[in-house]
Amino acid sequence: MIKMSIISMTSLIVLIAIALIGCEASSSSSEEITNTQEITLKVDGMTCKMCPITIKTAIKKLNGVENADVSYNDKEAKVLYQEDKVIVDEIIIAIENAGNYKAAYLDE
Repeated sequence: MIKMSIISMTSLIVLIAIALIGCEASSSSSEEITNTQEITLKVDGMTCKMCPITIKTAIKKLNGVENADVSYNDKEAKVLYQEDKVIVDEIIIAIENAGNYKAAYLDE
């Protein structure tokens, strides 16, 4: 009887540990969501339809950038990033270093 109780207690402890690990994992993912920001930058110097691909590739290389949408027609880059991993100035520098581009905060 004591042996059975020890096995049941061990199983219960394992189940509690698994539940706690699951809670911790879900709380960290919600933290990432709250740290995610979106910014729209004005990008001058795009001369062809390949420029947005070049810029997007450069932006997405940055740690903390989740997504980038660069529009040749609008001359803009919309960037979804984690503000605790990358700052906007780093994104601007990456755009400008990708070619003969000038990036700046969009006046809204």
